[in-house]
Amino acid sequence: MRVKKWVLGLMTAALLSLTLLISGAAAAPVTSVHSIWSTKPIQVIDNGTAYKAKAGNVIISWTNEPLSSGDSGFFNAIVQANGSQYEFRLVSFGSSTNDEIVGKFDIYKNSTLVASVAGTAYGLSQPVGSYFKFYDTTQQWHVSAYITSRFDY
Repeated sequence: MRVKKWVLGLMTAALLSLTLLISGAAAAPVTSVHSIWSTKPIQVIDNGTAYKAKAGNVIISWTNEPLSSGDSGFFNAIVQANGSQYEFRLVSFGSSTNDEIVGKFDIYKNSTLVASVAGTAYGLSQPVGSYFKFYDTTQQWHVSAYITSRFDY
């Protein structure tokens, strides 16, 4: 008798799980906090001149829905290209969506501030293996990289 109840309970649980999966009730919840990392930079544009990246690291984290603490974003890219080290920093967060961050960015070349620009990082919703880009509004400054890791919650 106990075996029958156990088997019936197991079958009921399996059927319920299958029903939830098919109906979509088991789908992941919509996320609002995102982060991506890269160890594979692609390119830097330095005041209009493009250079292939040799090495670097990028960390980007942002929210795309209002949180009780407010929306926010973080962007830092340190990339070696053309014998120089470039750093792109988000210094003033403007807005964000699931796929982009808009704000003011400071750009350093060999630790010297060379530009303070308005710009957008986009392609941020792409999966690992895809790439994202940052361009300033005049398209004179740019950094791009392949996404090597991401975490969304």
